[in-house]
Amino acid sequence: MNLINIENYLVKFSFLLLFLSMLSYWIETAFFFKKKEIFFGKSSMAIANIFLFCFLVSRWYESGHFPLSNLYESLIFLAWSLSSIHLYLEVMVENKLVGCITSPTILLIQAFGTLSLPPEMQQPTALVPALQSNWLMMHVTLMILSYSALILGSLFSIGYLIVTRETTPNTK
Repeated sequence: MNLINIENYLVKFSFLLLFLSMLSYWIETAFFFKKKEIFFGKSSMAIANIFLFCFLVSRWYESGHFPLSNLYESLIFLAWSLSSIHLYLEVMVENKLVGCITSPTILLIQAFGTLSLPPEMQQPTALVPALQSNWLMMHVTLMILSYSALILGSLFSIGYLIVTRETTPNTK
């Protein structure tokens, strides 16, 4: 079993875990809102985060460079950074709505990268020599991390507007 097959299994299992995590968050929020602890959603999100991290590390080992050289690797890195921020926020906030908002976003980003990109775009490729700079890799990494924080901030602000829409007094 070569490294490419292991990477495929890691991505498929993380997709399945993200889907189960999303279902768990939505079901527990809709039917069991009074309970304090979400165990299955949080644990499946954590395991999916570990699988995505292992995928990125194996891709780094296979290609010999940090895995941000194409759109597929960048989307998987974005999904991993979103799930990492999600896990941090879930520990800090302890609110079930965090998982209801973030888990579908992570799932859709990984689904787009895995299912809609052709296999040629999913293969690891080396950057052209003009772009093989450590500063450029650091810049791209920090930009994707900031994109993930921006995406989550935007989603939480939209969620806040939706949740508080009914509580504002009507001035008509």
